[in-house]
Amino acid sequence: MTHRSDTGTSRRRSEPITATASGLVQPRGPEVVSFPETERERRRRLRRKGYWAGGIVVLLLAVLAAVVYFSPLLAIKHLRIDGTDLLPVTQAQSMLEPVVGQPLPQVGDHTVSELLKQHPAVDSVTTRAEPPDTLVVDVHEHPPVAMAPTEDDADGNSQYVLFNTHGTELTVLSASAAQPYDLPVVSSAEDVTDPELFNTITEVLGGLPEDILKQVRSASGETVDSVVLSLHNGRTVLWGNAEDSEQKAAVLTALLTIEDDPEEPVSEYDVSTPDHPVTR
Repeated sequence: MTHRSDTGTSRRRSEPITATASGLVQPRGPEVVSFPETERERRRRLRRKGYWAGGIVVLLLAVLAAVVYFSPLLAIKHLRIDGTDLLPVTQAQSMLEPVVGQPLPQVGDHTVSELLKQHPAVDSVTTRAEPPDTLVVDVHEHPPVAMAPTEDDADGNSQYVLFNTHGTELTVLSASAAQPYDLPVVSSAEDVTDPELFNTITEVLGGLPEDILKQVRSASGETVDSVVLSLHNGRTVLWGNAEDSEQKAAVLTALLTIEDDPEEPVSEYDVSTPDHPVTR
């Protein structure tokens, strides 16, 4: 018995005690020891805070973007169209009427391009917003390389169709409006009615350097291998087909720089075989 009593006493003495408000003494539980935060734990805690802060910023930006994207305060009221020549500005504005009233952020290059490319002269467009309500549209047109006479207008005035290098009709202009373009005239009716021949002629004209193209008054051909260019100075150029156009243009440029012999003036340049050009 004495042995058990000693053991119980020993246990009670080893337990920490504490005084309560009532004066009773109670055993005190085990103390919790807090260890200092390790460097890895500190970095992990800071990383979690960074994730939360970043998420809040992204959310706020998304909300702000949504407000701007749908805001009626940025509705398009004015259109400014630059770069048009073959496409009249008034017609372009009419074609873009569907975008008026839409928020600026919702209207981009693709939307405007889909509307304006209904006109064959339009190649591409770029847009930019000028807040709060103006959309600026820069139009890039296909350059015309030739023109051909077409039916007169209702008042009997002459008209010309302008074509690009692929033979696509770009627009119809009155004779006075077409004159400043100073384009070669495809004068033969057969040239226009034969698609293959006409495409060859426009391809030839489209491949000419600008300084030579300005000297061409008209272009024609009986076949795709016999394209002929008539120059403003009265001379002709036997061009042949549309192959080797770059080499032919270089040869013709060199021939045009040669001074004429007064006794035997040149009336015709034959560059259809550019390795063996001939003057007559």
